[in-house]
Amino acid sequence: MEVLKTEKLKSYYIFEMQEEKKEVKAVNDVSIKIQEDEIYGIAGESGCGKSTFLKTICGLAEPPLRIVDGKIYYEVEGKEIDITKMSQEEYRKLRWQFISYIPQGSMSALNPIIRIKESFKDFVTSHKKIKDEEKEFEEPLKKHLTALGLPLRVLKSYPHQLSGGMRQRTTIALATILNPRIIVADEPTTALDVVAQRAVIQLLKDIQKMQKNTIILVTHDMAVHANITDRMGIMYAGMFVEEGKTDEIFENPLHPYTKFLIGSLPKMGDKSYKVSAPGSPPSLANLPQGCPFHPRCPYAMEICKKERPQLVEISDGHKSACFLNSKERVEDARK
Repeated sequence: MEVLKTEKLKSYYIFEMQEEKKEVKAVNDVSIKIQEDEIYGIAGESGCGKSTFLKTICGLAEPPLRIVDGKIYYEVEGKEIDITKMSQEEYRKLRWQFISYIPQGSMSALNPIIRIKESFKDFVTSHKKIKDEEKEFEEPLKKHLTALGLPLRVLKSYPHQLSGGMRQRTTIALATILNPRIIVADEPTTALDVVAQRAVIQLLKDIQKMQKNTIILVTHDMAVHANITDRMGIMYAGMFVEEGKTDEIFENPLHPYTKFLIGSLPKMGDKSYKVSAPGSPPSLANLPQGCPFHPRCPYAMEICKKERPQLVEISDGHKSACFLNSKERVEDARK
């Protein structure tokens, strides 16, 4: 069952200065479907629109970020609801209980001047009425932290008293206290050491196993995707260029950009030189004509410079937006 899907979603940063209008096309015509009870990963270099896509599907698009076109559907109680047509008050009722958002930087999600327990209390009471604090808040909170392997002593701590890894794990616990159906995590392992990264990844796995929810995970670290995700999408210049089962993408990447991302991964005992994609991603305010990857692609053809390939299914559930994967288009280009 699809728990979330987008149709031709376009989300731009729009700046208007002295009669000039500038558009940064951070999310550009994205149509994807996220299944229930899966961990879905989104990978790509910095500046490809990953974080903006998460904010958009979480209903957090605020000026200068605007939804220009498209739809975002949540599956709520057996019905598809287009959140782009909902009022702020209607969406507020869904937020955190249906979908929760773990932003980049754990400190930003925790109030630095109050203890962790008070942050949990403020969060829970703002979304549900509590009559018996002991039974409806404190006991469930302790049970939740214990289930996630977090020491209860963190409740008496201030954010600055916790390590980076513990702050991130606490933020994840906060975002999942209401047992949301979808958890959206933006670069949850950034700026953490290897041990802390492993703890955060394991925590996300444990939560998904216990709560049977869907996790949408953004990280540029391909090794994290290989470790935790069931399916994944590769994002480049505001669009998805490949999507499929994680194992299949790593074993048989179809898009040249994906091949560069996977090929640049270090391997134990392999001392060979790793080659990343030449150049850098294009400006989202000035995208090249045709395929946005063609200026960096060693396989670019004339058709790539003129037309933008669409994300199409090549094999069972494995999609690619590349003319190399479409025999008919390649033959047309060579005539």
